[in-house]
Amino acid sequence: MKNRVAGVTACLQPVSKAPNQIIRMIDGMFVTTRDSEVTHAIRDGVIAVAPLVAGFAPFALVVGATLGAAANPGAGIAGSWIIYGGSAQIATARTLQSGGAATAVITALLINTRLLVYSASLSQHWREQPRWFRIAAAPMIVDPVWALAEARAARPGSAREIRAHYFGSAICLFVAWSVFIITGVALGSRLDSHALGVAAPLCLLWLVVSRLQDPRTRFIVAAAATGAFVGRNLPSGLAIFVAILAGCIAGQALDRHPLDRSES
Repeated sequence: MKNRVAGVTACLQPVSKAPNQIIRMIDGMFVTTRDSEVTHAIRDGVIAVAPLVAGFAPFALVVGATLGAAANPGAGIAGSWIIYGGSAQIATARTLQSGGAATAVITALLINTRLLVYSASLSQHWREQPRWFRIAAAPMIVDPVWALAEARAARPGSAREIRAHYFGSAICLFVAWSVFIITGVALGSRLDSHALGVAAPLCLLWLVVSRLQDPRTRFIVAAAATGAFVGRNLPSGLAIFVAILAGCIAGQALDRHPLDRSES
């Protein structure tokens, strides 16, 4: 156990310096000389995702602890970079223990079908972006990154600034998520599972509540919550899929029949 804790400590030492390192690394992807606009866009992306990183930290620790309890934690860590999504990772790990590999794969695919919707949405904004960017950006599209990319696309800015902002937020979240996953795996039973079990949904709830001022968001959240309640007795992972599907249907309905702004 001491070796595992020491390993975690070694992993966490560079975290305090990570934001600046990420900024410098991404900056080099765009320019060979200093470009203040691009650098500022990267920094804005890192700053925008920082509160989300804090909100997702307990959830990532729960995912890591769940993977650490599996027969092969190393495979779980490697899989977390392929199945990039906490709900899909937990559902897959639990389904592997009870329903077999085929059921686990189907569960992960069902839960992550929402990423098809996110990708299609961003493709409308990225039509003028180079192909290399669309290919590099696709694996990092998850819920918070998509939300930030949508918000950034609605504001004016050059294509390079949009790319820089996206990579700033997406890479920062990916690095932080990976660090917290590894921490959860390494610490395992040393973590207070009951406290994390409460903290994780509360942090995620805070991320949602902070956006409930928008009547459109309230409608979609209510639809997703109803879907989760209706599907609560379904096999592992399917309740999440039902909630996502209900939210997507609600969003599509609002696109066709927008709510009256006077309702806000």
